[in-house]
Amino acid sequence: MHVSFRRPLLMLVFTLLFFVSLSIGVSNVSLTHLLSWDAKSWHVILTSRLPRTIAIVLSASGLSVAGLIMQSIGQNNFISPSIIGSSDAALLGVLVAFLWLGQAPMLIKLSLAFGFALVSSLIFMNLLQKIKLKDTIYVPLMGMMYGSIIGALSTFIAHRFDALQVLSSINLGSYANITSGRYELLWIIIIPLLGAYVYASAFSLARLGSDFAINLGVNYKRIVLIGLIIVAIVAAATYVIVGPLPFVGLVIPNIISMLYGDNLKRSILDLILFGSIYVLFNDILSRLIIFPYEISVSFMMGITGSLIFIYLILKRGRYAQT
Repeated sequence: MHVSFRRPLLMLVFTLLFFVSLSIGVSNVSLTHLLSWDAKSWHVILTSRLPRTIAIVLSASGLSVAGLIMQSIGQNNFISPSIIGSSDAALLGVLVAFLWLGQAPMLIKLSLAFGFALVSSLIFMNLLQKIKLKDTIYVPLMGMMYGSIIGALSTFIAHRFDALQVLSSINLGSYANITSGRYELLWIIIIPLLGAYVYASAFSLARLGSDFAINLGVNYKRIVLIGLIIVAIVAAATYVIVGPLPFVGLVIPNIISMLYGDNLKRSILDLILFGSIYVLFNDILSRLIIFPYEISVSFMMGITGSLIFIYLILKRGRYAQT
C-alpha cells in the first residue's frame, strides 16, 4: 500500500475502534439514548467508558514511542522498555511505594516508580556501552537477564513482606478499573510525547552510533539521557495506572520501521495510531470473549504480540538472506 494512503486508513481504523470501545460494556448504552440526552447513559460514558478509552490511547501511544526511542538509542530493533528492565524497575518502584508509602498520593508513587525506572535504564545503558560485541540477539538476551534479576528482587521483597498477592495484582495489565478520577495521571504521557517529537531527529541520528551522531553535531550523551527520561516516565505512568502491556514497545516500532523507516519525526503520528489500534483491538477482544466478564488485556496482548513478533523475526530473517 502506498505511504500516502496508510495514514488516512490508520485514522479511519482508529476512529472506528475508538467508538467500538465506547459502545462495549455491561450497561445498555445506545446511540438513541445518547442523542436523547439520557442522563444515565451519559454518566456511564463520561465516568467509565470514555476514561477507559482515553487511558488506552495514552498508554499505547506512550509505550509505542518509548519503544522506538529505546531501539534508537540502544541501536537494536529487538529491545524495548519491558526487555531492558525499565518496566520491571517501575514494578519494583510501585511495590516499594505500596509497602512503605501505602497512603501516599498517587503522584508520589509515580515519582518513585519513575526514579526506579530511570536508574535501571541508566545502569543498563552503561552496561551496554561497555560491551564491544553488540549482537542483534545478544543485547536483548542481556536485557532479559537484567530484567529477570530486577523481577526476582521484586518477588523476594514481596515474599519477605507477605505481599505476593499485591505483586500479582500490580503485575496484571488491565483497564477494567479505569474510571474518572483514576486515570488522570496518564495525561503526563503527553509531555514525553512532545519531547519525543522535539528531539525526533536527534533520536534518529543516535541510532547510527555515538561517533556518527557527534560528527553531525548531536550531543550523544544528552540525547541518550533525554531518551531514557522519556522511557522512564512512560514506563512508570503505565505501570502505576494500568500495569504491564506486553509487546507494545517491541512489535509496534518494528512494524512502523518496516513501513516508514527509522525517521521518528516523519512516522510519530503513525506510530501513535498503530499502537493505539493494537491496544484498542486487544482490549475489545478481552471484553468480548467471555462477555459480560472480561479477561486481562495483558493476557490477550501476550498472545497476539508473540504471534506478531514471531512473524517479524521470520520476515527480517528472509530479508537478511536476500
